[in-house]
Amino acid sequence: MAASLRPEGLTLGLVLVGVGAVALLANFGRVNFLETVRAWWPLSLLVWGALEVAASLLHRSEGRS
Repeated sequence: MAASLRPEGLTLGLVLVGVGAVALLANFGRVNFLETVRAWWPLSLLVWGALEVAASLLHRSEGRS
C-alpha cells in the first residue's frame, strides 16, 4: 500500500530544489544568492501558512469520515 503524500514533505522537497537551483545559478554568476533570498523570504511565510491551513482541513476531513 502506498504511503499518503503529506503537503509538508512535498513542499520541503520543492523548497530544497529551489534553493539548490538558486545556489547553482549563483555559482555560475547568473544571480546574486543573498539578494534573491532577501527578496523572496516572505514567500516562505505564505507557504508555511498555506500548509497549516491544508493540514487543518485534512485533519478535519479525516475526522468526519
